[in-house]
Amino acid sequence: MGLREWVKRLERSAEGLHNTLTLPDGREVRYTGEEMMEAVIAAIHQEEHHLLPYIRQMDTKEGMPGLIRALEESHAREQG
Repeated sequence: MGLREWVKRLERSAEGLHNTLTLPDGREVRYTGEEMMEAVIAAIHQEEHHLLPYIRQMDTKEGMPGLIRALEESHAREQG
C-alpha cells in the first residue's frame, strides 16, 4: 500500500472522530470531542481555549456550544 492510499484510509477512519462547528459566515471549524471537553473546562475556569472564539460567534443554546455560552454569560452576570 502506497503512502497516499494509507493517508486516505487514515482520513476516512478519522472522519467519525471529528465534529464541525458551522459559523454564521459559513466557515466550518473541525474539532474532536476531547477538544470540546477542554473548551467546556476552560469556560468553567474562565480560561481561554482555541475553540472559544468560534463558539462565541455562534447563536445557539443547544449542545456543548450552548452550554459554553451559558457558562460564559453566567460568569459575565456574576461580574456585573
